[in-house]
Amino acid sequence: MVYAYECDKCGAGFTVRATVAEKTRGLDLTCPKCGEKDVTQDLRGVGMAFGGPGTGGAPPFSGCGPGTGAGCC
Repeated sequence: MVYAYECDKCGAGFTVRATVAEKTRGLDLTCPKCGEKDVTQDLRGVGMAFGGPGTGGAPPFSGCGPGTGAGCC
């Protein structure tokens, strides 16, 4: 998963890639711009991260058309 955060001091936004288990245990977060430890998670920025060893990277985007599911386009 990719988690988005915003620094409470300088307002810089940044993302962190972590497993759900790592997130549950607690992440040691520091703003990459100013070094502040007080950050707030941006829940609009939560997403899935594809890739890693042996996965071949992100799945291809299928676009719109037959078989893409309800709500496409």
